[in-house]
Amino acid sequence: MGAGGIRGVFAALCAAGVLAACVEADVPPALVAPVAAPARIQPAPAPLTTTVPAAAPEAPAPAPPAPTYLPPGVHEQQVELDGHIRRWLTVVPPDANGTVPPDAGGTVPPGANGTVPPDANGTVPPDAGGTVPTGIVIALHGVGGRGADMRSIGLEPLAAAQRVVVAYPDALGGAWNDGRPGADPVLPGAAVDDIRFLRLLIEQTAAATGAGGGRVAVVGFSNGAVMAGRVACDLADGVAAVALVAGTAGQGFERSCRPAAPLAVLVVAGSGDRIVPYAGGRVPDWGVRKRGFVAGVDDFVAFWRAQSGCASSQPVPAGVGVSAVRGVDCRAGAGVVRYRVNGGGHEWFRPPALDTTSVIWDFLARRFSAAT
Repeated sequence: MGAGGIRGVFAALCAAGVLAACVEADVPPALVAPVAAPARIQPAPAPLTTTVPAAAPEAPAPAPPAPTYLPPGVHEQQVELDGHIRRWLTVVPPDANGTVPPDAGGTVPPGANGTVPPDANGTVPPDAGGTVPTGIVIALHGVGGRGADMRSIGLEPLAAAQRVVVAYPDALGGAWNDGRPGADPVLPGAAVDDIRFLRLLIEQTAAATGAGGGRVAVVGFSNGAVMAGRVACDLADGVAAVALVAGTAGQGFERSCRPAAPLAVLVVAGSGDRIVPYAGGRVPDWGVRKRGFVAGVDDFVAFWRAQSGCASSQPVPAGVGVSAVRGVDCRAGAGVVRYRVNGGGHEWFRPPALDTTSVIWDFLARRFSAAT
């Protein structure tokens, strides 16, 4: 049968419904390529998620070690500055348990025997803030002296009661470079920067004891007092108060004195002082060395009252033969007080004339209590 006959047979069978499936084509189903079913699109597999375990919390950084401070007692310290070894004593007051430094040895005034005076109940006063001292007082000796000489003025028992460190520096060659005009250099050819030395001493003492916090004062006698007068001008940003006994500042100091911050000033002087004249002027030579010229007490005090903005002055109760005045309505923290011992000479006055040490300490204590 030819191809045409075959097609006819298939067509008839399809028309009669004999074949189950026919295609509308001119070829039999066996000859027609099967139509592939549409491919099933598989959904994309879900992305793999890797569960990363949470990192363990970092351990806190170890706390820095607590600073190690000098223990109570007397400590010799030194630093090299401008090619010179500068030395001082640091007296750290009793700790909270009442441990006290030894006394100065040698001659010590009554009450300065290395013990803390008891209070009204007979107990040793505790420190003001745990085991860290609260302030620093630097005591400057006179010409020809040493720092240790100033231990005899009796500051330590009073300082110990309020947890205040006392430092006693040595001047190079026995004299401070206090800036007074007309004075021969103590060490010819050597640049002695005592302001820099005292600033460094304050910084190192604060670091070694934890003391300071705006409670730093400088006390001086004679050449040390004139040096304290210079400190008031040049180091006011690091000192809260100065106390000068038998000395003021170099003559003409007011022309260059520009204190960086307010500070309190106390002056104690004898009207009959023949070494550092009360009215100012020439200081007698020290051996063959000229000691220059100083400002008068009244001029010095008037300058600081003006600096402190004091509105006026008023008398302060004092002993027989002593006149005292203080500035009124001065700037906060910048009180100015002057004690004059009538007929008194070049000395650190003691009772019955005047208890200089107590007067100074009361003055400093008030300034320290007001410091922030």
